[in-house]
Amino acid sequence: MPSSCALGRALLATIAALAACTSTYGKPKAYDYVPRDVVEIARFEVRSGAEVVGLLLQLEIRDPSGPLRYWRVETTAGAWAGHATEQGRFSRRVPFREDEEDLGMWPMTHGVARVLGIAGPVRLQAVEKPASEPSARPMR
Repeated sequence: MPSSCALGRALLATIAALAACTSTYGKPKAYDYVPRDVVEIARFEVRSGAEVVGLLLQLEIRDPSGPLRYWRVETTAGAWAGHATEQGRFSRRVPFREDEEDLGMWPMTHGVARVLGIAGPVRLQAVEKPASEPSARPMR
């Protein structure tokens, strides 16, 4: 007859084998793979002196778990230059790379200036969204 220690080890090995067979990932929720609407909350011209040097958009992703707000910095040509979080962490887009360059945390005017490569702070002036743009669009 096997000893109780050997039975305990065999039982432990069986439990471990059964645990390895079960998945720790649950079935994804249906909304996990559905596009989310992105809504523009506010729009600002970025000015250096009298010159408009870019655009700052506050956007909101309409996620089922709750709204996700962030900022996008664009050049005057409409190219995405970088992003900022609600907490003030800035990043700059880098050509031919998937990830962005982290610029750290800054007050809004300093961070936007860094994203656009402008020395010194810039001024932000609220502007209206053009009527031709939709208010919400699916995120891709």
